[in-house]
Amino acid sequence: MPRYFFYFSDGKRQFTDDIGCELRGIAAARMQAISQVRELKAVMRHTQIQDFSDWTMAVVDIRGETVFEIGFDLRPLPVRERI
Repeated sequence: MPRYFFYFSDGKRQFTDDIGCELRGIAAARMQAISQVRELKAVMRHTQIQDFSDWTMAVVDIRGETVFEIGFDLRPLPVRERI
């Protein structure tokens, strides 16, 4: 099974996932990303963070390639081209 890593960003800093998890494919990785975003927002609900508009979750494969990215509003974002 492929291993996916879940990175998130607040628009200024990126927080990396060094462990990742093995999932059946992209659909399972998308469900895992949505679950993690919901969990992060719930944990941060009692902090001073009110605006999540710059927050994103990127799902990265074992090669370091971004598979997809979603905003914390759970909408898909276009994959950025690598330079």
